[in-house]
Amino acid sequence: MTEILHACALAPAAIGTCCLAADRRRVRVPEIAASLVMMIAMLDAAFWRVVPVVVWAGILLLAAMALAAVRSSRRASLVVASPSERGMTLHATLGLVVMAALLIGMDHGSSASSHAHGLSAGALVGLLLAGAVAYAAASVVAASRTRAWQDRGQYAAMGAAALLMGLAALG
Repeated sequence: MTEILHACALAPAAIGTCCLAADRRRVRVPEIAASLVMMIAMLDAAFWRVVPVVVWAGILLLAAMALAAVRSSRRASLVVASPSERGMTLHATLGLVVMAALLIGMDHGSSASSHAHGLSAGALVGLLLAGAVAYAAASVVAASRTRAWQDRGQYAAMGAAALLMGLAALG
């Protein structure tokens, strides 16, 4: 069941990436690049297992930091970002962090999910699920506050992907 939910999470993640790419109003190359890295990490963790998930988690965290740095340096250069752009950057950055945590939590063979230095495996999975639910809820709120269909699609798709990954972590 875990593998099925993990594979199903790829569909909304792909839809979210397509929504980012379809947005011709803004250049969102950093967000698209981050989304593609996340898709590759999810694909590898679900099917290929070429790269250990802990490495993918590190890459996703680096991508989150790089995205935040690129977007904050753009704002620092006196280019004023719209609330929509700031929201999308925040959402994408948090999505990378959530997915990194979920990938680690779903790797039941790793020491990270077997023992969490004081947390039981059940408590860790509970925290991961709570984070996924919180991210999905924030995604629904963000989608309801925007008018552009591409933004709504991206927010909703990433929220759905995180929720499916969180449910997969239960298995």
